[in-house]
Amino acid sequence: MKDVILVFIGGGLGSAIRLLINKIIPSDAFPYSTLTVNLIGSFFIGFVISYLVHHNMLKSDYYYFLVVGICGGLTTFSAFSIENFNLLKSNDLLYSILYILISVSFCILLAYIGFNLMNKILNY
Repeated sequence: MKDVILVFIGGGLGSAIRLLINKIIPSDAFPYSTLTVNLIGSFFIGFVISYLVHHNMLKSDYYYFLVVGICGGLTTFSAFSIENFNLLKSNDLLYSILYILISVSFCILLAYIGFNLMNKILNY
């Protein structure tokens, strides 16, 4: 039950952060705000997972709060999906392809960078 409460609180915080970023970064023809939260979340999840692995804390309270809760609330695949659908519906094939390529490649890259950055920090 404690895990559920940690995910609930973390998810609320992540969602609130996503809302703030959506208000700060406009998304007119291109979904910049969703791209931004997904990039930030990908870096953060790599950074946190690296720390948790290094300290043998996977599936700890920190995991449920930070990874499942905050990252789960912050990042949003459903918004990514509907935004691509809307781009395709508007015949913006180039923007849709660009959004997919940037999102997938940079999110994976930032998760990798975050993971390795934490590893370097922990090994100093």
